[in-house]
Amino acid sequence: MFKVGRVRKLVQGYLAVMATALAGAMFAPLAHAGDVVVFDPTGNAGGNPAFTFNVSSFQYDNGNALAKGANTAINNFFANQATPAPNPLLPTTFQLYFQSALGTVNGSNAAGNVISINANLPVPPTAAQGDISINNSGGDQLLNTHHEITIGGTFTEQVIGVTNGGGNTTLQFGLASAPVLSATNTVTLYYQDAGKANESTGDFFTVGTPILTGHLIPSGFGSTFTSSFTFPNSGTGSPSSPVLFDQYTQTTPSYSSPFPGQLSLSGAGSTNFQLAVDTVNNNFFPGNQPTIIGISFNPVSASLPFKQEPPAVSVLGQTGILGTVNADPAGGGPDVQFQTLATNDFVGPAAAVPEPGTITMALTGIVFASLAGLRTRWSRNKTSAV
Repeated sequence: MFKVGRVRKLVQGYLAVMATALAGAMFAPLAHAGDVVVFDPTGNAGGNPAFTFNVSSFQYDNGNALAKGANTAINNFFANQATPAPNPLLPTTFQLYFQSALGTVNGSNAAGNVISINANLPVPPTAAQGDISINNSGGDQLLNTHHEITIGGTFTEQVIGVTNGGGNTTLQFGLASAPVLSATNTVTLYYQDAGKANESTGDFFTVGTPILTGHLIPSGFGSTFTSSFTFPNSGTGSPSSPVLFDQYTQTTPSYSSPFPGQLSLSGAGSTNFQLAVDTVNNNFFPGNQPTIIGISFNPVSASLPFKQEPPAVSVLGQTGILGTVNADPAGGGPDVQFQTLATNDFVGPAAAVPEPGTITMALTGIVFASLAGLRTRWSRNKTSAV
């Protein structure tokens, strides 16, 4: 199929692959997506109708994802394709970690009120960052919760294929099967004091009160798990011409990158998967609770390199080994880190499809585009340099 000697070319940039992840709206829509669930951002179980909303979707701020062992898994995949192949075959699985903060709630309220959320940048965070408040239709603040909502998750992927053409290489990924997946497969939304989640250090994304938990399933309602990543074989952002990994900037306060001099490949990817909801906090979802959540990591102008978001020192407590060039299997480390931007849709209980062997509360579909819809820097820079 593919010669081992071509591994470096075929794999460079796969980076954000995965999951990519948490990795947007580039996928086929999940069935029933856009249903309405009842959400109370105060955690008061809908006790005040003025603070209770019929919500169709959440949008998250720019976030971080880390694919631990992705480079190793891809190199193993190509080695397994060689003649003769290793015996036994080398493992081709890797672990994806992602984290972000809630940025927008799309919903309606009987009183005409709206939910407003402060941006979770710049870094380091102040007490007001990520702050959730409720305003009237005129923009006047009715209530400040002084709290923020974050999301963190991890699951296992595996490399399943590769295609090459048009100057680009596309890698395909699937969801690892049980029991490999079962022990490392969780997604949780947390509610905590505002201004704690730090986008640069990666701290305080998985603390506070869980308001929804779930785990991925290989198939079920709406779709099955699919994932891919495409990167340029030449030009800016390719292995022969990597770009600066951290290009995030801010003036107040001044920003100092924790990754000075780190280089990276660039590319685009997407992932589509589903989540079975294990628990829902009734105080925050007091009625018509979600049965499916479709999360898509939407296009960002530059998911790699980092521009809208600083690369976190750690993701869910995991620190990446990126090597000389992030995402380059030949000149990089075993891991890949990339920027994400997520949106999720909700599906109500009427659409629930029980998952055998798990609780029958619900299904959650996540579309996670790692490097979300990013157009490769290579194609953008045929006429201009980065």
